[in-house]
Amino acid sequence: MRRLFTILVAITAIIAGAAVLQLKLAVQERADKVKAIAAQIHEDREAIRVLEAEWAYLTNPRALQDKSVRFLALMPPKAEQILEDPTTIPFRPRGVEAEEDPGVLLPARGEKKDDKAKPKAKKGTSL
Repeated sequence: MRRLFTILVAITAIIAGAAVLQLKLAVQERADKVKAIAAQIHEDREAIRVLEAEWAYLTNPRALQDKSVRFLALMPPKAEQILEDPTTIPFRPRGVEAEEDPGVLLPARGEKKDDKAKPKAKKGTSL
């Protein structure tokens, strides 16, 4: 009886040892995967940081202006080129008139916009 009990305990210990070894290997494998993912996240964050710095450099207004002058031959507008009244756009085809207030542009200095006081009526309809 003692011999059978000893053999049973030895077999149980061997099975338990094998199970613990297998569990240890599985945990190490998962830990390696977690480390690999953490390293990839670190690399991705570093790449994002570099790309954001590059984007900030490329979209710098001074750099954009220099590139527009160098590659597109565009110059900043002069003060006399800015029109306060969009109805006086030069080279407009004859017979085509601009609306009085397109609603897109800001009012010129000194003018107040009073859209609430007078609703515009559509052409061809009466109120």
